[in-house]
Amino acid sequence: MKNIKLVIFDMDGTMLDTERASMQAWQDAIIEMNYPITPAEFEPIALKIIGTNAANCKAQVKAAVGDDFDSDMAYERHLFHLDETFKKHGIPVKAGLLELLDKLEALGIKKCVATSTAKERATQKLASVNVAHRFEVIVGGDQVVNSKPDPEIFLMAAAHCGVAPENCLVLEDSTLGTLGGYRAGMKVINIPDLLPPTEEILGMATVVDSLFDVVEMF
Repeated sequence: MKNIKLVIFDMDGTMLDTERASMQAWQDAIIEMNYPITPAEFEPIALKIIGTNAANCKAQVKAAVGDDFDSDMAYERHLFHLDETFKKHGIPVKAGLLELLDKLEALGIKKCVATSTAKERATQKLASVNVAHRFEVIVGGDQVVNSKPDPEIFLMAAAHCGVAPENCLVLEDSTLGTLGGYRAGMKVINIPDLLPPTEEILGMATVVDSLFDVVEMF
């Protein structure tokens, strides 16, 4: 890690333990719109939308449920159900996050966020757990043309921080995000959340159990 000058954090599933709640909110929204779907039927959809932006999520859900499905409305209902969950239970933070932020700050290593979530919503979520102010920049999925696994969002984050890709470390939980970081020419650490690492991921990223492991690597 001696050449790392910037750590680029994914948000959902990496810093915030929110992916399970998000997938449940999607299921609730689809059922609410009179399209009964079981968890087993939803699983292949989930595999395609974890780690991607709103536009791709809506497109994948529409393709799976049917051409007559109003995926825009479903997305809004999904956000409603998700926010209700957060209001009741708060937003859980992944183990080791605060310790990692402390370590990077002690070492003088820059930190930023590259998330498929829209910037305004991402900033609000991170502010609600009191960490938004600890990042140099937050880049959201609504600020790029191409969603992960395209490297665009990672390259934009690095450019904002004035750091070359080869001096960046990406922290990701998803397959799509890991691919994006790798394609950006950056070192990648995968911390699996809902999806186990594929053979492809094992060939392009270091896989660890938690953010505590990343702390130890520095």
